Amino acid sequence: MWVIDFEASGLTKNSYPIEVGVTNGKFEYQAIIRPYEHWTHWSEEAEAIHHISRDSLLSEGTRPNDIAIELNGLLVDQMVYCDSLHWDHFWCNVLFSDCGVSPSFKLVDIQELVSNSDSVLEAFLGHKSKLESSGRFALHRALDDARIIQESLTLALAG
Repeated sequence: MWVIDFEASGLTKNSYPIEVGVTNGKFEYQAIIRPYEHWTHWSEEAEAIHHISRDSLLSEGTRPNDIAIELNGLLVDQMVYCDSLHWDHFWCNVLFSDCGVSPSFKLVDIQELVSNSDSVLEAFLGHKSKLESSGRFALHRALDDARIIQESLTLALAG
């Protein structure tokens, strides 16, 4: 089961993805995304949460087109779960459409997996809370957030 997470420049319609992380528990991919020149929105509040500066995007980021191609190669024909379909789909769409590339995968909300059973939802939330407070992960970093979601889903669905 693949899980994806994005960090972004803010929470507005002008925001853009700045980091992506994806994992299935065995294979992982993470990238800092170098912004296009027309990606200008920047939220200081968002930076205070994810601790990624715009300068680091410019100096360390990977070209968006390269990231879209790498994600497509890794996730071809997969259903990829996320915990905020509204925002993750929005930022995925910004990334891919601005590159002129179509995603080879489909984003699906984790609610499809956890909402059919109160016990699965409760187990997921409990595992997620424990993992977030374990000190093993850098919260609000894309790959670690994807790891937390993937591990919590796996544990909750295993019963």
